[in-house]
Amino acid sequence: MKKLLCFLLLTLCLTVSAALIVSCGDDETQTTPASTSSDSPSAPETAAEVRILGLKGPTGMGMAQLYNTMTNNPDSRYKVSVFASPDLVKTEILMGNYDIAALPTNVAAALYNSGKADLKIAAVNTLGVLYLLENGNSVTDWNSLKGKTIYCAGGGSTPEYVLRYLLSENGLDPDNDVTLDFSFSDHAEVAAFLSKPDTVVMLPEPNVTSALTTVQDAHIVMDLTEEWNKVSDSSLMQGCIVVRRAFAEQYPEQLMEFLDDYRASVDFVNQNQDAASDMIVNAGIIPKKPVALQAIPRCHIVYIEGTEMKDQLSGFLTVLFEADPTSVGGKVPDDGFYYFK
Repeated sequence: MKKLLCFLLLTLCLTVSAALIVSCGDDETQTTPASTSSDSPSAPETAAEVRILGLKGPTGMGMAQLYNTMTNNPDSRYKVSVFASPDLVKTEILMGNYDIAALPTNVAAALYNSGKADLKIAAVNTLGVLYLLENGNSVTDWNSLKGKTIYCAGGGSTPEYVLRYLLSENGLDPDNDVTLDFSFSDHAEVAAFLSKPDTVVMLPEPNVTSALTTVQDAHIVMDLTEEWNKVSDSSLMQGCIVVRRAFAEQYPEQLMEFLDDYRASVDFVNQNQDAASDMIVNAGIIPKKPVALQAIPRCHIVYIEGTEMKDQLSGFLTVLFEADPTSVGGKVPDDGFYYFK
């Protein structure tokens, strides 16, 4: 009897011990993965490719070093396409075929206000590129323009609104004190017309450089960016970089990396103009190096972001709105238009 009792007690002890071992093992299995997961944060997402839309002319020149790096680096995620006109870029944006793009500031504002392109402006990349030129020696200041005809292209758009604003701010009636002839189809046609003696024209870069190199007696009489700064609290800001909002939200680190690269490219272009002009030509932004080289200093290539961008650009867009509300999409864009790091 004693032997049977001892056997039963021994069996019970072994059973309880086995149950405790299994129970402890189950607890360890349940808690270990949870603690491991909390110690391993997920890595930020990275886009396989960043689609960038560039423009020929001044708005694309600041990206020259970036273009060059992308071309020579097979591992670059940047894919850049260069377009001849803002309208072509606008079409790609409306189709959603981009992540980052260069645009005139008023076109960016109009797209934002349309609600058809969910974008934000990340940086201003070009100030004014407009100049008054003369084939003669009669223009010395704004008053000396009274009674003259100024030949231009770009009627009903930013060039006309800028010129009218500056004439008015300098005491001249644009409709009575001067004649504004916007009958020319493009800036190249205006540059050719400058060959006529005693002619005053308004041109943007790089057409300014082309005119100066082909018309012997042509010379610049006014830099309209400088003239704007004399009469306005805002800045003449004609070019910008926009980003698709969904891209900015999903890939913020890659956007920051691009903006840092872009700022470095702007600095390079301004400080290394000879090398930058080669890159500009290779990227197809301007066709000839002598034109690119001479145009760079007059293109006012910049990198302005954040609060300074918003304060200065909103003032410029207000001037355009007052001249023609449709030029900015019917209203001055609200704060949602601006991207802040």
